[in-house]
Order: sequence, then structure tokens, then C-alpha cells
Amino acid sequence: MESGVPLLIEDRALLNAFRRGEPAAIERVYREYVGQVTGLLRRGFSFMSGGGQVHFKGYHDDWELECAVQDTFIQAFSENARQAYDGIKPFGPYLKTIARNRVISNLRSDQREARRRREFSAEPPREPTITPEGEAMREELRRLVARFIGGLPGEYRQFYELRYGQELNLMETSRRLGITRMK
Repeated sequence: MESGVPLLIEDRALLNAFRRGEPAAIERVYREYVGQVTGLLRRGFSFMSGGGQVHFKGYHDDWELECAVQDTFIQAFSENARQAYDGIKPFGPYLKTIARNRVISNLRSDQREARRRREFSAEPPREPTITPEGEAMREELRRLVARFIGGLPGEYRQFYELRYGQELNLMETSRRLGITRMK
């Protein structure tokens, strides 16, 4: 935890190594700040949206929490984010802003997906008139997709079935597969 002068402000050599993406520097920064990010994402936070205050209650599922923490650090340790950090202000608040923005972005994305599903499921699909040529093309497409899926390695086939066959969101798909959402 930061005490006194923050880590990257105090140690300019570490800051330079961090900006270059040196693994030892990345690891030191991660170890310094992982507790702060985990705490924020577990406790939750409030933010303004749609003209009112919204409260994110935090992640209470350990798997979702771990995915959110790792996603935050993946973004924070990207080349662009490392270079964007000014080295003047404390890194902790910079990192927490990344975490908050990722959560807010994911919440908005989930809301858009839920709205889209409601919109598309509101009325039954109309049956199009299918010509014999169209039916032949559909059948050929089904065969090609089945052959493609059949040729996938097991973990990719499993991903395909969960994500597209069962229409699970990325968080649930990754949880069931035991991988991070980014992977």
C-alpha cells in the first residue's frame, strides 16, 4: 500500500522500467496495488449515470472479482496506459480510475445486450419465403459450419457451444471454462 510518497513517484528508476514494460517492474507495481484494486472492486462504488447516482455493489463472486482485477491490470499495463501515466500524480488513483471505468463500461455493455435481447425477443420471427435455391444454400451453410465446429480443438468447441449455442455472456462462459474473459 502507498504510504508517504507513492511508489512510482518516489522511485524514478522503477517508473522508467515500468514505462518500458520490464517484467520485474510490472510485478512490483502489481504487488503494490493489487490490494487496492481488489478492495475497490469488492466494496463497490457510486457514479453518476443518466442524471442520477448509481451504486455498483461490488463483486461478491470470487471468480468475477478475480477476472475484474486481472482485466484492470491488463489494461493498466498495456503500452498505451503505461505511457499515459504521468509519473507525477499517485498511481493508485490512476489505477482505480481504470478499474471504475472498466466496470462502468461492462455494466453499460450488459444493459445494451439485455435491451437488445428484449427487443429481438419481443415478437416472434416471421418465416421468410424460402426458395429451393435458398434452402440448398442454407443446408450447405449448416454443413460447413458443422464441419468447422467439428474440426475445432475441444476447448474451442466448448467455448463455441457455451457462448453461441447456449448464448451465455462472456463472463459466464469464461467462468464455466475456468479462464479469464480476456483469454
